[in-house]
Amino acid sequence: MHFRSYADLTQLVRRNIHRLPGDIDLVVHVPRSGIIPAAQIALHRNLPIVSLDDYLQGRIAGGPAGVSARARQGGGDGGRVLVVDDSVGDGGALARTRAALAAHPDAGRREVAFLAVYWSGVPVAGLDHWFETLPRPRLFEWNALHHEGVGNFCVDIDGVLCPDPTRAQNDDGPAYAAFLRDAPLLVRPTHEIGWLVSNRLEKYRGQTEDWLARHGIRYRELILLDGVSAETRRKTGAHGWFKGRVFRDLPAELFIESEPFQARDIAQIAVKPALCTETWALYRPDMNRVTQHATHARGLVGRAGRALRRRLGR
Repeated sequence: MHFRSYADLTQLVRRNIHRLPGDIDLVVHVPRSGIIPAAQIALHRNLPIVSLDDYLQGRIAGGPAGVSARARQGGGDGGRVLVVDDSVGDGGALARTRAALAAHPDAGRREVAFLAVYWSGVPVAGLDHWFETLPRPRLFEWNALHHEGVGNFCVDIDGVLCPDPTRAQNDDGPAYAAFLRDAPLLVRPTHEIGWLVSNRLEKYRGQTEDWLARHGIRYRELILLDGVSAETRRKTGAHGWFKGRVFRDLPAELFIESEPFQARDIAQIAVKPALCTETWALYRPDMNRVTQHATHARGLVGRAGRALRRRLGR
């Protein structure tokens, strides 16, 4: 699984924007996935920006001062239109976009270039620019919970679909009951989730199912922690252990978790990747080995430094 965050996207565009043609005078974004990189390019170059639908309908608002009238009017010769999307896979969406632009009144009068920030590596006709080759399977921060692959994911509830309860709310009593009933929705996944896996206790299944139904969240299975009390759960701190064991025994390919330490433990126990929504980092099973190597290296450097000081003095 290849994952890229908003921070990754921003840095990638910033490092590669100089590779784009210098005669662009209008940036067109493919809704909605192309909005962020297109806006970044337009702001950096001080160019007008418009959605693909508005461009095709001739609805182009006036751009910033100094931009050519030709770009604002959507006509004339010479200037280049840059159409931006976040990624391209097999090229189906790109082909449809090109076909729509071919029917535009400006077709043939203005050169159109296509940029996909991430390219799958599969040969695609009509792709002019890309910034990084990113093979499938891949997932982005902006579509992680709206990706059709969520049907094969495990997803936590607290911290992902709704906020975590506060210390005061987490009393295993009236305050917690009110939280289960009234917790605000953070995100409603577009597709049916494969498995909701939560450290909520089994005795709260009814309240949890009511909240999910009320907010229109679809899922195949809800797996809760059974056989322990809230006090035992807090004392043992085995939150990641439970989720990791469940994830390990399911055919799911990814776990989406809100807490970094739990995400790390889940990945290690299940030997499968876990995505943390607090840091938007992807934890992999071998990440602890990298940490261990780094710790070992720091120990070697420390010992070498002490030996040198003994030989050479302060």
